[in-house]
Amino acid sequence: MTARALVLAILASVWTTSALAAESTADALLDQGAELFRRKEYEGAREAFAHAYALEPKAATLFNLALSELNSEHPVEAVAHLREYLTHADEPPAKLEAVRTKWLPRAEARTARLDVFAPAGAELLVDGVVQEHATVTPGPGGPPLTTIAIAAGDHDVAARQGTVSESQHVTARGGELVEVHFQRMPDAPMPASAIGWAGGGDAREHAEGAAPRGKWITVVALGSGAVVAAGLGVAFGVASRNEANEVQSLHNEIAPGSAWTNTQSPCAGASGSSRLCAQLKTALDANREDWTVSAASYVAAGVLGAASLATWMLWKPKSGAVVARPAVGAQSAGLVLSGQW
Repeated sequence: MTARALVLAILASVWTTSALAAESTADALLDQGAELFRRKEYEGAREAFAHAYALEPKAATLFNLALSELNSEHPVEAVAHLREYLTHADEPPAKLEAVRTKWLPRAEARTARLDVFAPAGAELLVDGVVQEHATVTPGPGGPPLTTIAIAAGDHDVAARQGTVSESQHVTARGGELVEVHFQRMPDAPMPASAIGWAGGGDAREHAEGAAPRGKWITVVALGSGAVVAAGLGVAFGVASRNEANEVQSLHNEIAPGSAWTNTQSPCAGASGSSRLCAQLKTALDANREDWTVSAASYVAAGVLGAASLATWMLWKPKSGAVVARPAVGAQSAGLVLSGQW
């Protein structure tokens, strides 16, 4: 036997052994899938049939896989596999007829069609999953149309291009056609007065497109102000407590053994040291001032936080832009919002 013949014999033996092993594994997976399907554990059955079909792509396995997908809330995959099963004309006629008249219509009734209009090159996502194999049709004079099959129910659809991303929430019923339009132009310079959607329309349409960004800028600005105010409240509160401790210490030094009251100072009598009394008065004044600033800061934090929450929940600008600018006075600070609500 020549070396070439020996190599071919070894390769044939390895291939035969691998094929037998794959067939044995596929048979075991089919048995496992059938048992899980009988126990109505459809998700496990779907995984077993999918692995078996990957090892041995037989029409019967494809049929079992499609039924498992239909029962485990994967109607989109079930539709695709049932249609593929119908291409196997050599399958039993009764089985093919059942797929055409019963199983495929049931699967299609639990799916919907999503037509997405987005700029060319945009990456489309449904529920966070990139749609790589969706059907794309060029649009005459407009954005291309991408057709995506989805399961009936609620979904988040997003278009992402460059650094720009936009999303919409859709609810689709079985057999329904839902259109979603994304027209934002990526990385394009926008006028300062209206950052929003590009394309035809008047200034009002541009302003309405700018609403989400203006809204979030305002929410973040108010929330940041609330955080800063709360931080000031904590800082001045700590200072106030330190000064209160100093007041108590000076009181004990001036009038040992006497109880502290807010109505009578230990320096009212002649026994108090003028130096200690001066220190006590300074500490008392600082304590009152810091406590007042701390309380005011907490109030401001609450007001700003409530304003941020209200803006997030209620703000629906009709036109124009909302601008947040700082306003600082002699004894106060805050934000002034201007624009149309």
